[in-house]
Amino acid sequence: MANAFITTDMVADHALMKFSENATFLKGVNTEYDDSFAKSGAKIGDTLRVPVPQHGLVRRGRIADPTPLTTIVRPVTVFGQRGIDVVFNSAEMALDIEELGRRYIDQQIADLVISIEEEVLQMAIQATPNQTGPVTTDFVAANSLFYANMARKLQEDNGAFKGAKEMLLSTSANLRYVDSLKGLFNAQEQIAVQYKEGYMGRAAGYDWNNSTVMPRQLRGTANGAYTAIAGQSGSTITLAAGAGTILKGEVITFSGAIAVHPQTKKSLGYARQFVVTADYAGGAGNISVYPAVVTSGSEQNVVAFTASTVTIPGTSGIDQDISLAFTKDAFTFGTVDLPEYPDRPCSRRVFEGISMRVAQGSDIINDQFIMRFDIMCAFGALRPEWACRLAALGSLTPPA
Repeated sequence: MANAFITTDMVADHALMKFSENATFLKGVNTEYDDSFAKSGAKIGDTLRVPVPQHGLVRRGRIADPTPLTTIVRPVTVFGQRGIDVVFNSAEMALDIEELGRRYIDQQIADLVISIEEEVLQMAIQATPNQTGPVTTDFVAANSLFYANMARKLQEDNGAFKGAKEMLLSTSANLRYVDSLKGLFNAQEQIAVQYKEGYMGRAAGYDWNNSTVMPRQLRGTANGAYTAIAGQSGSTITLAAGAGTILKGEVITFSGAIAVHPQTKKSLGYARQFVVTADYAGGAGNISVYPAVVTSGSEQNVVAFTASTVTIPGTSGIDQDISLAFTKDAFTFGTVDLPEYPDRPCSRRVFEGISMRVAQGSDIINDQFIMRFDIMCAFGALRPEWACRLAALGSLTPPA
């Protein structure tokens, strides 16, 4: 019996399955499908403001002290339309969907996933304010499990107490960890994963994986002599003196901004970390950071803001190898429903929170079918303080 001709419905279903199979980072973050963008006809640059829960102020005693409700929102922004385009002839369209996929679609979908993940990982890392790792010492020192445990501490200090935690390593970091720690875990099934598959499996409270497209973070030229005046708050902090650039995505601390526990508001005993959200050219001026400095109320995150020296880890001008520990709700990846073409075969499907449109055209002169695959992507850092970067100096290269 002859095979039924391929339809866009069949292709869309197959492509979304392959998208899911090839995803790494996107599988670990929130991708719950939301048609809010579609209802408003979202375009590149449009933003959906997503509310996140407000902390409470716990009363001690009988007298009520109501906390004013504050709507805390985080932006989820449409950053672009991504896709692939494939040309088939009539004979190829007569193949069954599995064979068509193996020959022409699967590899291109895998390439699409990797390309999107590289972009999203860059956004996630540049939004993450917590960082640990030996950024001023020998690169090999980064293989210590101490840094993974420190990452978990920083996540939990910021409220990520429960739920699964993911550790996504760069390929260099994965090489270091697997080689140096392969004999330290008693769970035989996890040792087997390390030996057979070449990655960590589950250890130290994380599900471990690795990615070939982990972005690196370039260190600016700042000389470490920056200072900030006392009494500041908010997401813009005035620097009184200093020289050299501080780049978007760099993590900094202010000596006079000591972190507090998000629920008890008690001091955690160390300077809170902030991530720089826009390039800073140098000298006196205003630097943009996340999280905003909050010294009182339900969202208090520092004891106070006193006169501070600014610390920027790493070596001036040297990029850092970055891995990322995170929880599902630290970040969200959204997709927008694209309109279906009314005058040609076209299908839109949603699978595991990813909306994809597949449309087909034809070239009658050359007996060709042109098929395009489109995803409109959006990203938001909802609770980036529930993530932590692991940074290391330099990189590993193959032996000569």
